[in-house]
Amino acid sequence: MIRTERIVSDVTVVSAGIAFAAGLVLLGVKLKSVQVDSAAAYNLEKSRQSTRLVQTAAPRGRILDRAGRVLAENRRAFSIVLFPETFQRKTLEGTVSAITGALSAVSRTIGADIPASVSDVERIRRHLVRSQALPYRVLRDVDESAVARLFEHGDELPGFGCVEEYERRYPGGSLAAHVIGYVGREEADGVTGDEKINFREKELAGRSGMEACCDAYLRGVSGERRLTVDARGFMVREEELRPAIQGPDIVLTLDAALQRAVERQLAGRRGACVVMDAKDGAVLALASAPAYDLNSFVPYLTHDRYFALTNSADRPLVNRATASAYAPGSTFKPITALAALAAGADPEEKYLCCGFFEYGTMTLSCSRRWGHGELDMVEALRDSCNPYFAELGMMAGTNLLFETARKFGLGSRTGIDFQIDAAGLVPDGQASAGRQWWPGELAHMAIGQDRLLATPLQMAVVAGALGTGRLATPRINSATKPRLRPLQVPVEHLEIVREGMRRVVGRNGTGSAGAEGVKAFVIGKTGTAEVGSHANRRKNTWFIAYARANEESGARARASKAEVAVAMVVENGESGGHTTAPRVAAVLREVFN
Repeated sequence: MIRTERIVSDVTVVSAGIAFAAGLVLLGVKLKSVQVDSAAAYNLEKSRQSTRLVQTAAPRGRILDRAGRVLAENRRAFSIVLFPETFQRKTLEGTVSAITGALSAVSRTIGADIPASVSDVERIRRHLVRSQALPYRVLRDVDESAVARLFEHGDELPGFGCVEEYERRYPGGSLAAHVIGYVGREEADGVTGDEKINFREKELAGRSGMEACCDAYLRGVSGERRLTVDARGFMVREEELRPAIQGPDIVLTLDAALQRAVERQLAGRRGACVVMDAKDGAVLALASAPAYDLNSFVPYLTHDRYFALTNSADRPLVNRATASAYAPGSTFKPITALAALAAGADPEEKYLCCGFFEYGTMTLSCSRRWGHGELDMVEALRDSCNPYFAELGMMAGTNLLFETARKFGLGSRTGIDFQIDAAGLVPDGQASAGRQWWPGELAHMAIGQDRLLATPLQMAVVAGALGTGRLATPRINSATKPRLRPLQVPVEHLEIVREGMRRVVGRNGTGSAGAEGVKAFVIGKTGTAEVGSHANRRKNTWFIAYARANEESGARARASKAEVAVAMVVENGESGGHTTAPRVAAVLREVFN
């Protein structure tokens, strides 16, 4: 009996020892798994809980003109910020209260009014819930005196500081405003690494013009910094991991000096002008008047400023050069002449102008009350005779007239590398939106009235095509490759029209002022399009021109073998010859003299 009990006791001890040993082995394996195998994962999780990654905004690239002159650049700016960790209390509401009190104190000390939106309790609370590790912005782009007062009273204002940022600067102010465009702010985009980004700083983003067209190119490479936070999420330490890299520059085809000269000619008027290199489509100047100061959008566009711009009768935000379509008036007559020549018209046949054109019950008046008498095609172009071209239009017919217009790119976008490129309007030759055609409409459209619409940019392309026999696609970015294609019009027909346009700028032509003092070969065409009715009746005045350097031109124009096409429209003018032609001549003198 004693022997049996002893054997049982020995088995129990051995079993207990085995179980204990197995437990130790299991514990060792588990400890190894936790402390060795999973150490990296736990450390990563701990790091994620105690750090925040911030994607930092990069400065934008500059915008330069063809000669390297700066049109848009960056400047260093200071913003006053509040560090929430300095004001943290036991409760959220306590922290909010501490911050609002501090904002009142800093406003009195630096002598600057803090916007109501910044001191709004709900906005502060939202920041503390979502982004308490980040500074809270109090004032953006403050002047040096405010920064100096802040540092002078630094001991009295714990928890406040300055951060350096970049804001856009436009040295020319309103120069080429519609081409350059403006920027706003949005969260930085893109991927900076494998780790999750907790916060993204707001960076400058293009909103209009080339700032918007080339936005992806102008934006730089975002940087990254790491914030170490406490258990409540407030920052305790900051470390830069990678600096942001500024975006590359872009070079435009614009000539800033010529752009300034064009804008001087439009000063005080509503209108637009495009100057284009007829050889390769490079836009040398593109102006819309009135314009606006791009610097007034920095650091942001205020509500009052936006309201003033959008409610102005002058519509300064509209780019009239590329977005506004006007009736081209008599600048369309060269196209009517080409359509008639294609239909077999004899350019030397005389037409008797009696001062009006009649078709049924419709009467179309001539610019000369008693008529021009007998004149051929070249003379009709010189004198811009309405009855003559109404007759040509009726002879060519709707289909051929509009087909010829489309050969010059009218009725479709030009293809320019720009944000806005209106197509204008060339009606369908058969019917238009179910509207019935009236025979008299063709006579009006033959002289550039009625439903025909074109932008100044399109008419600059037309002027260049008339002069060179090639249709150029306009471009503003110098990196865009030139695109030209032959104009599908017989050369002998073009020569007839060019001779008429040469006489337009001659001594007795309607646009004689368009070549006055210009040391170059010039052809041109005036246009006066009537719009509105009765008390609202007014005139939009046009002048288009093609000019190339000759032996009289200045050395620079001769060396570059300059060839330019110009289209200018001035709203509410007197006539193309009196209002617009002299302004175009002043622009051409800048190029050739």
